[in-house]
Amino acid sequence: MNLRSKFIGIILAGILSISMTFTGCSSNTTDENSSNNSSTSTSISSSDSDASNSASDTTEDQSDKSRSNNDTLSDGDVQIHFIDTGNSDAILIDDGGVAMLIDAGDNDDERAVVNYLNGRGVKDIKYLVSTHAHADHAGGLDEVVKKCKVENAFVSNGDADTRTYRDFIMALSDKGLNPTVPLEGKKFKLKNSYFEVFNTNGGSTTNNESLVVLLTHGKDKMLFMGDAEEEVEYEILNKMPDVDLLKVGHHGSHSSTTDAFLDKTKPEYAVILCGRNNKYGHPHRETMRKLKDRGIDVYRTDESGDLLFTSSGNGIKTNSKKGDYNSGSNSTDEYSSDPSYESGYSESNSSDGSDNLKTVYWTKNGKVYHKYRDCSGLRKSKSVLSGTISDSGKPRLCKICEGR
Repeated sequence: MNLRSKFIGIILAGILSISMTFTGCSSNTTDENSSNNSSTSTSISSSDSDASNSASDTTEDQSDKSRSNNDTLSDGDVQIHFIDTGNSDAILIDDGGVAMLIDAGDNDDERAVVNYLNGRGVKDIKYLVSTHAHADHAGGLDEVVKKCKVENAFVSNGDADTRTYRDFIMALSDKGLNPTVPLEGKKFKLKNSYFEVFNTNGGSTTNNESLVVLLTHGKDKMLFMGDAEEEVEYEILNKMPDVDLLKVGHHGSHSSTTDAFLDKTKPEYAVILCGRNNKYGHPHRETMRKLKDRGIDVYRTDESGDLLFTSSGNGIKTNSKKGDYNSGSNSTDEYSSDPSYESGYSESNSSDGSDNLKTVYWTKNGKVYHKYRDCSGLRKSKSVLSGTISDSGKPRLCKICEGR
């Protein structure tokens, strides 16, 4: 199936121009998969002969309280790091020195993410995954690309024309990297584990363009939802297996984590990445009730900081502090409380009194921005972007929204 263009583009003169392709790996990859750019799935039994398994790649930083000094890694272990960047996502997967990064926090998190990687000796990233274009997931990606060697960059399928995303794409371009939309369900090898990507056809909103990543290590399965909401959960439901760990979608918002999806995936652990006392009330009460009713153990960055899980291939363990089932302090279970529920108008995290205070909506070719996602002026638009007024680049507010 032909997918719509992801980007307005890249050219060195400053206008970005990218022609999205579907591939098993980037043309810049340096491992054994570089000769396999067809749609044929990579064999999961093959090994990466050049992957380092040195002690320096797997030794824990004893000074970091988020990493347990009781964990002893074996050669086949895979570590999953949930980096505490507040109400944003940044996830490092370390498979015997072969690294994968899913998102990199917000714009003001870039130094924290790079420092976290440096503290663990991560200099090379085999796979960099941008789940979707929102700044709280893509904000630090440009700095990661600048500071680390990235072999493959995967992006979601959709339109994005924000300053944050342009910075990311330009950083890739400066390194000679071509971001690609991965093939649906193809197996991408790390060292002892592999991952598959779902929802590569995109969705009706930026959140629902989120790439969904399923990591498999032996008998262990871990699912990372980005900000995917109910629409995506039902779209991919029949493709999902039972999983051991679920990175809950959209910071624990009620717009994600449906009963049907939990009943299908049956996670033992649920991880929620959210900020302490965040203004959006994440995680929401409705989501926490569902997790509690099913007896799913919850781990939260707002309560425990950085989280570390270790997969042996025959079970997952963690010494991170278990969280509770309480909702965020500002949770009301009203859709208007959630900044990324895309039918309302709400404030972003900024507090500088500038235009960047507001989350607004627009289309690529439109001449105005909109306060409300359900504005009649957007009803016929198949692709609606969201971000700050500054991100939109539009000079004025829609008259219809202005009159509401």
